[in-house]
Formats: sequence, structure tokens, C-alpha cells
Amino acid sequence: MQGVEIDVKRILHDTLILFVICIVSGLLLGLAYEITYPITSARKAAEKAATYASMFDGADHFEDHAEVIESSTAVLADAGINATIRDCMFAYDASGNVLGYAYSVVTAGKQAEIVTAVGVQADGTLLGIDILESSETSGLGTKADEPEFKDLFPGRKVSSLKTVKKAASADNEITAISGATVTTNAVVNAVNAALAVSASLN
Repeated sequence: MQGVEIDVKRILHDTLILFVICIVSGLLLGLAYEITYPITSARKAAEKAATYASMFDGADHFEDHAEVIESSTAVLADAGINATIRDCMFAYDASGNVLGYAYSVVTAGKQAEIVTAVGVQADGTLLGIDILESSETSGLGTKADEPEFKDLFPGRKVSSLKTVKKAASADNEITAISGATVTTNAVVNAVNAALAVSASLN
């Protein structure tokens, strides 16, 4: 009986130690998150602002239009587009004229959500895309953030785009990245979401 009692005490002792370690680790992780979150958020915001500015060379300033996000849900549902508009900025010239719209659009990728920046000129012409957040497979899905793919979008003026596995033969076609069709579709969906919302604003 004495041996059993010693084992129980040891189990309780070890359990208590593990419990304390878990509590301390959780507190440290929470503290680290609280410290790094503002820094990470500020960095992402700066990167996004730089991306938007690069799409609109003649922009004097940008203004956030949160009401567009609210109305976009119905627009995208009507268009059958599975995407979420995270933010919408209007680009203005020095005279206050609207040059176009810059969006951050969330879509489902192969591994996780992809956040794509999309610039659309006021007349509906695509100005470009950039990948803001992605966890896609290295060497496959990550190719969506390479110039060879991103350069396919600027200058197109279409109501929507579609992914094709063959060489694109029409202005509304985007050739899928080899081995990353899901990623390609996610980016194309993001662009289509931006185009649909932009059309609703005109």
C-alpha cells in the first residue's frame, strides 16, 4: 500500500507541475501576442497602403468607404461569387475626382484563406493585383505572388474572369498556375469580386 501511495503522490506532483507549466506558457504566449500584434498590424497596414499607392500612380489620397463593405455582401451573393470584401478604399486625384477603387478581398485557397489586393479603375479597367496574405504551398501556390502571374491582370477591361488550364485565348481568361488551380481560382474569385462591386458603384 505504501508503494501505491508514493506513486499517487508522484502523479499528483507531476500533474501539478505540468499544469503550472501550461498556465505560465499560456500567459507568456498571450503577452507576446499583445506586444507583437500592434507591430504586425502596423506593418501589414503599411504594406497594404504601399500596394494601393503603387496601383494608382496619380492618386492624391485614399479614403475608406466602409459602407461598400456592407453592401458588397448582397452584390457578391447575387453574382454567385464566394469572397469577402475586407476593405474598400476610393482613390482620388488632387481635384477630388474618383480614380478608382482599391480592395482587399478574402477567398479560400488550397491551404487557407488568401487576401488579395485588387485595384480597379473607375471605368472598370483592372489596374493590378497583389497577394497580401497567403499560406499556399511553396513553389506552387506561392507563384500567385510572382510577377509572371500578377502581370496577367493589369489592363483588362472585362465584367469577370475565368480560369482555364490551356493557354488563355480571350481577354477574360487567366491560365491556371501549373499544379495550383485552386490558388488561381482563389485569386480570380477575388478579382471578380472587386469587379462586381466596382460595377455596382457606377
